[in-house]
Amino acid sequence: MVLYTNCKSCKATITIKSNASTRPDLQMEKGTEFNVNCSECGSIEKKHVNDVRAEEGKQIVFIGVVLGVIVTIVLWRLFGAIGTVSMVIPILFWKQQINATKIFNSYMVRRK
Repeated sequence: MVLYTNCKSCKATITIKSNASTRPDLQMEKGTEFNVNCSECGSIEKKHVNDVRAEEGKQIVFIGVVLGVIVTIVLWRLFGAIGTVSMVIPILFWKQQINATKIFNSYMVRRK
């Protein structure tokens, strides 16, 4: 899952470096409001945790696809056609990313 926000001055996407899986986790890690630096225009802005959005991590899904293909090839050689069931691995990785993103984006922290 990738966390991002947008710069108010140049509208560029700013990636937030965090391993938080929910907004409260992000709030505990960074605080309710934290400073972000835009790499495009160089402005420093204060952002509230509710201004941060999440989207699916493409790298995790790609790793799932590669892992699924490798496991399918190995199981195809060992067990035949039943090895194609392992192609479910990328779907599981993708589904997990969708659920994590949905959970993060659906919960908002109360503004004071």
